[in-house]
Amino acid sequence: MTELKYINKENDNKLKTKDLITLGLYTLLLILLMAVGLGVCAGVFSVLFAGKLYFSVFTTVATGLFAAPAYTLIFNKIKKDYAVFIAAFIIGVFLLLSGHPYIAFPITILGGLLAEYFFRKNNEYLSYIFFTLGGLGALMPMYFMRDSYIEHLKARGFSPEKIDFVMSNSSMNIFIVVVVLTIVFSALGTYIGRKLYFRNFDKAGL
Repeated sequence: MTELKYINKENDNKLKTKDLITLGLYTLLLILLMAVGLGVCAGVFSVLFAGKLYFSVFTTVATGLFAAPAYTLIFNKIKKDYAVFIAAFIIGVFLLLSGHPYIAFPITILGGLLAEYFFRKNNEYLSYIFFTLGGLGALMPMYFMRDSYIEHLKARGFSPEKIDFVMSNSSMNIFIVVVVLTIVFSALGTYIGRKLYFRNFDKAGL
């Protein structure tokens, strides 16, 4: 089976207990890889753009690249309806519990619905792109609800200087760049994830 060939779904698309357990493990791996992506992003930005760009603005770019292999496992190994949506729901809850603005949850859910739609169309690339774009909900207040986002940062204990630095990255030009890079790096991540899956994970029976 080549990398370019999509796996046909099983006739039985209902999630079973073993599927939910596997989904939980793969989603945990997804979150861990997202954390790795954030760490790498923070390191790169501290070296190349220290004091100029706020690395968290590019969260979805980093996670789109690094978390893709875990998404490929969810997409190709579980192969059941609602698996992708449930993963997005878990990510949305995780964002809320980690202190992000409340709007992060519905935007993540919207991304999950679109990801689920393209999952059922057997299009892993578009599915993962929308799954990752859903993560922009955590940053949208920064661009479209500036006053409330500043209050949110104050509530999280950010100093006035840190708030000024963060909001200096809130131009619409930067937002457009982030969206474009998220799409590009998510597609690249999917390509890499599928290469890894068909060459290694599938053979290993993961």
